[in-house]
Amino acid sequence: EAEHDPADEPVFVEEIKKNSNQLLNLVNDILFLSRLDANMIESNRSETDFSLCFDSCCQLGLSNVRPEVKIIIENDYDHLIVNIDLENTSKLIQRACLIASALTLQGTIRCKYEYWHGELIIVIEDTGVGIEAERLSTLFNRLERNQKLEESSTGLDIPIIEALALMMGGNVEAQSGKDKGTTARITIPCEASLVEKKKREEN
Repeated sequence: EAEHDPADEPVFVEEIKKNSNQLLNLVNDILFLSRLDANMIESNRSETDFSLCFDSCCQLGLSNVRPEVKIIIENDYDHLIVNIDLENTSKLIQRACLIASALTLQGTIRCKYEYWHGELIIVIEDTGVGIEAERLSTLFNRLERNQKLEESSTGLDIPIIEALALMMGGNVEAQSGKDKGTTARITIPCEASLVEKKKREEN
């Protein structure tokens, strides 16, 4: 209602829309995390060929990556049929890739996975700004703030990733250092009914 130039109104409207959308996303993430804490979200497992889903899960989370960043998605399997909760595993991967996108201004983001001794191991590596050693120890603290992540998301991605992994009987580990990039390792226990790795071409 303050005095202003009418020509500036479209800028104000866009800012209102942007912040309203951020607020809505924050509310949705808080509700989702609350439901996870209250065990109101079930883990529904089914036979899934993970080799056919992995690339698209990563790409959804990397949709806003900067042009200076190279995306590398490694998929070493022709078929990997595992008994997993695909919906929540997809959410977990997308959020991990979103974090890598927010922290990586240039260089590479590498996504890969492996099935080993009854576990699906998903690894997201980036060459981004990294996380200081003193902050790494409190990475999964829900009250810990990361301004770079909050610029591109609600800032609740890390606690949601951890909660989703724990719900499925898995865990999340992170290795990082300031200006040394970050490696996130997500482990989900599951049974495989078919494991077919791609044949490596011999020189």
